[in-house]
Amino acid sequence: MSSGVKYLIMAFSFGMIIVSFLIGWTAKKKASDPQSFFGGTALFGPLTLSLSTIAAVASAFAIVGVPGIIYSFGNTMTLWMLSSGAFAMAYLAIGKKIRAMAEVGSIASLGDISDLRFNGHRGIKATLSVVLFLGAIAYLASQISATSALFAHLLGWNPMVAGFFIFGILTIYTALSGEVGGVLTQAFQGLIMVLAGIIMIIAFFSITGGFENIVEVVSNAGKVTGSVGGKEVIKEFSPDMLDAWGILPGSIAMTWMFIPILGTMGQPQVLTRMYALKDPKDMPRLGLYAALGHMIVGLFAVTMAYAALYLVGKGIIPPITKVDNTIFAVADYVGVYAQLFVYAAILAASMSTASMFLTLSSNIISRDLPNALGKKLDSKKQMQISRITTFIIGIFAIMFAIFSGEAVAILGTFGWGTLMSATFPVFITGLLWKRASSQGVFSGLITALILNVTALILNRTGFKWPGGLPWYVNVITAALVVTVVVSLCTKGATGNELDKRVEAVIDL
Repeated sequence: MSSGVKYLIMAFSFGMIIVSFLIGWTAKKKASDPQSFFGGTALFGPLTLSLSTIAAVASAFAIVGVPGIIYSFGNTMTLWMLSSGAFAMAYLAIGKKIRAMAEVGSIASLGDISDLRFNGHRGIKATLSVVLFLGAIAYLASQISATSALFAHLLGWNPMVAGFFIFGILTIYTALSGEVGGVLTQAFQGLIMVLAGIIMIIAFFSITGGFENIVEVVSNAGKVTGSVGGKEVIKEFSPDMLDAWGILPGSIAMTWMFIPILGTMGQPQVLTRMYALKDPKDMPRLGLYAALGHMIVGLFAVTMAYAALYLVGKGIIPPITKVDNTIFAVADYVGVYAQLFVYAAILAASMSTASMFLTLSSNIISRDLPNALGKKLDSKKQMQISRITTFIIGIFAIMFAIFSGEAVAILGTFGWGTLMSATFPVFITGLLWKRASSQGVFSGLITALILNVTALILNRTGFKWPGGLPWYVNVITAALVVTVVVSLCTKGATGNELDKRVEAVIDL
């Protein structure tokens, strides 16, 4: 890559960072009370929220990781794209219930919904806060680590400089404007991702002529060799790559489809956007817009992988040595304009996800956890503490992400499943089933907390989980089973103890 192209990418990316900062700075005027600062409650339309949730869910893993996995294993990861439909499913299943909770009570966080549903059970709120915090910090650190390394390599900077420049600015505007600024900046970043997706999808069809040609090339290319940096590199093609499951076991392919679909419904960046919707009647439009937007970003990731397979199989570019560079190899071939949007999309994905989990983690420390422990603070004090906490967590996360590369890689896989194990007992089971008792949900959360920490330790020892499934499948299953079994034997926050307002919400 020439220095001129690097400067263009740098200018384009920095321009996006500056616009994000200005949006966040302007939005601080709206962050005047706990509901707006902590939750953005009932403030936004469906288009803004759909772009925001797309950007926060489709992290750098989707744009960088998914193309690399498909390049390596074929269709194994392609089924992941079906998770785009999960947005519509989530809003249909629990969207109106989450939004209705903001009508019957004062809601500024997920912890407030927990309080309302389970009669202010401190144990549930405290344990939920701890598990969500663990998942949020894991996600936050992984986004910072990946993006700092990428732009440090591109610009020749020290990773520390790149990390503090990009995510230091993000920390400042997040601390000033809270969730209001987070939603608006994420919406802008989501728009960048969708535009980049449209441009690169068009480029894919222009390069390859369509999937028919992909099938022919992948089926017939055989073993392709090339030279990269003076070293011979080999890529082996096989018709099996285009089987329904790719070249990995079907259980893995099914997990990569099943878990993102269910997991999307339980991610905080989806749940919180439900009660941020201004008009409850717009819930169907929010689900539709989010599904369509994510479909574009998902197709963007998938087509980049198949474009790379086509280019390598035809001998146009050499085999790719590092699979995470798959999308960059395609962008380099397409040209400078593609590179501008690809790097901007990756930066947007990382910044939006990072800002979401930065606000979530700081709000837990400054508001939900103290409340659960019986410490009541006035709204102004909560907002002041949250701003300070945001700076502290932001600086800590940047330092940790840069100096603990291997640990962050492990934590990145830890985040998604951890968040699911916390939200499913409380919000999915709790708002869909009247018999979900406070004792049952509390037991499920304790199970999730213990097993998440145990899984993190076991994974570092090379432990093999039963059935060959990812660890979080077992953890989530155990948490839900415990929740249901204990709920069937207890009555807290059910029957006569269930708030009549909440009962009306569950009946919607």
